[in-house]
Amino acid sequence: MKFDPELIIFDHDGVLVDSEILAMEHLASISTAHGVPTSIPEAFDLYLGSSFDYVVEYLRTNGAVVDRDEVHDAFHTSLFEDFRTRLQEIPGTSELLQTLRDNDQLISIASSGSRERVTLGITTTGANQYFKDSIITTAEDAKRGKPFPDLFLITAERAGIDPRNCLVIEDSPFGIEAASHAGMSSIGLAYRTPAEKLSAADLVVRTPKEVLLALGY
Repeated sequence: MKFDPELIIFDHDGVLVDSEILAMEHLASISTAHGVPTSIPEAFDLYLGSSFDYVVEYLRTNGAVVDRDEVHDAFHTSLFEDFRTRLQEIPGTSELLQTLRDNDQLISIASSGSRERVTLGITTTGANQYFKDSIITTAEDAKRGKPFPDLFLITAERAGIDPRNCLVIEDSPFGIEAASHAGMSSIGLAYRTPAEKLSAADLVVRTPKEVLLALGY
């Protein structure tokens, strides 16, 4: 399958940067500390691609007493410390982004994470050099996170591109669902996510190199 999009919209966590394993370590710890025992694999199943408010609501639904702001701040403080010392790009991401830039492909980012998180992630790994003039849409820009389509639709609107001419690169079922609701094509990147969980995507790949092949490079 080949794609020829006017705009490629990248998710951040798990697509541009290998942050999901770090985030799930912390979310599993937070869940367990609040009386909802959760392993790291279970955290992947429960929380991958979701907003932090979804995590809080899940914990409350399961009987936990959660001070949303306190837990949010503690989570991000510890996660960002790990970002600064442990975060790396998904292998092959720099080559992918360089090729797209060399071919004047319009790219953007749409993430359920905070702007601070996305900025730190792409700055730490050096991906920010490819997004200097790009539209970056984050949790602060939309009332609803994925699986709702708002983040993707806002990104397309800001870019002046018809959603039907956008391609989303995602690593989570929530993200693939959001792309579908937005009327956009999608590629599921199964780097840490099991491929079968991304089966609703138009194409599932395991590496950024395969994304390039799907784009005809």
